[in-house]
Amino acid sequence: MTPLPDRCAACGTPLAERQRWCLSCGSAAGRVVAPTPRLALPVALATLAALLALAGVAYALAALLSS
Repeated sequence: MTPLPDRCAACGTPLAERQRWCLSCGSAAGRVVAPTPRLALPVALATLAALLALAGVAYALAALLSS
């Protein structure tokens, strides 16, 4: 295991021996935090699919009621 640094890399505040997060700025001490996933495209595609399905159901209902 890699030893933790004795100072915060972001703000320079001294860190305790086993401290994993800086109490001053909140950044990770010696750890890499994974970025959040980009969900804009999957959400947009799911919304489009739901709207198309809803339009298909509405069309089917309109066709059934008109005959």
